[in-house]
Amino acid sequence: MMTELKIATRRSRLALAQAEHVAQLLRRAHPDAEVSMLEISTTGDMDRTTSVTTLTEVGAFVRSVQQAVLDGRADLAVHSCKDLPVAGPAELISFYPAREQPWDVLCGHDLVSLPDGARVGTGSPRRAAQMLRLRPDVEIADIRGNVDTRLDKVRHGGFDAVILAEAGLARLGLGDEIGHRFSLEEMVPAPAQAALAVEVRSGTQAVELVEVIDDARVRAAVEAERMLLALTQAGCRSALGALGQVDPTGMVMSGFVEDDRGPRFATVGGESPDDAARVLQKALSL
Repeated sequence: MMTELKIATRRSRLALAQAEHVAQLLRRAHPDAEVSMLEISTTGDMDRTTSVTTLTEVGAFVRSVQQAVLDGRADLAVHSCKDLPVAGPAELISFYPAREQPWDVLCGHDLVSLPDGARVGTGSPRRAAQMLRLRPDVEIADIRGNVDTRLDKVRHGGFDAVILAEAGLARLGLGDEIGHRFSLEEMVPAPAQAALAVEVRSGTQAVELVEVIDDARVRAAVEAERMLLALTQAGCRSALGALGQVDPTGMVMSGFVEDDRGPRFATVGGESPDDAARVLQKALSL
């Protein structure tokens, strides 16, 4: 019997690439499955003026996609996990496939060739704060738009460089655009950066079909990073970074924050995701 699965996704090129990646994972896991897409226009996609940090914080990029699953128009939804608010609909449960590289990257120049006083585009307070620690001479300018739009603003003037996520470039086949890959010591990624969240409605057949693509190590890391967000009530307008990595003793977690008390960086260990997040919260004095 043919199994049909419909994936709700945003219409951006990156969102569609991410949804197709999940579709391929599901087709490999369930060769008899017929997987299709339901493209959704979200509030965040239609609003071209509000800061992207504000839109992400209120869930403008995910609510309409989630609703398609809740009302039965789709069986699952695929999101960039860092777009998901920590508090979501109780009826939805998430699975996390293998994660792309989580690092931030500079496109347009490397750190050495970037001119003095260069104009660097980012809509992220976290990226801005860490970039200014590395290059206090640069001018940080807010930028909106998808990956291609941001790269075009470097190619055709207006910006000397932009800071993007390596994962998005990799998923779009644009890895050659990377001028510098920031190390963990240079720039701590956003919580859940490069992870995909696949949401399904509890009690449906989709739960059993999707759980086979869940990656336990990614789940542990993402749960730790999102737990820190929940504990600190920090949103996308906060200059907060966190990266969890599973090791034989449990969880190693690195974090960065900058606020009115200045910048702080810490790496801690914990026996569980919850434990690591709480230890990191204390280490960062949050």
